[in-house]
Amino acid sequence: MIAKNPKIGRQIHLPVQSGDDEVLKRMNRWYTAKEYIKLIQKIRDKIPDGTFSTDIIVGFPGETEEQFQHTVDLCKKVGFVKAYVAMYSDRLLTYAHTHFRDALPYQEKKRRWGRLERLIYTNNK
Repeated sequence: MIAKNPKIGRQIHLPVQSGDDEVLKRMNRWYTAKEYIKLIQKIRDKIPDGTFSTDIIVGFPGETEEQFQHTVDLCKKVGFVKAYVAMYSDRLLTYAHTHFRDALPYQEKKRRWGRLERLIYTNNK
């Protein structure tokens, strides 16, 4: 529908949350990073002039530096024009709250948030 109608904008918002499969699994997501990339490619095949935005959570409980780097790599690969990046915060009655302990220090979450924000900003220059 988007590809065939010039009146519809070519900006697609597709939340990824994380670029790491283990983190996605802990978040109770039903897809992998590879599947997400395949979906992006399918959309690009149909809408070559499309641009993408996303949602990302940094500092999810147990997220390692290597896992965070997978998210950075995914962002570079996709080339998002906008990302709504949030630092994980514990919320009562959520799956993460009842199953994981939020152990990542605030300063580390803030560092990761800043790194992704700068990357997305750079993508738009």
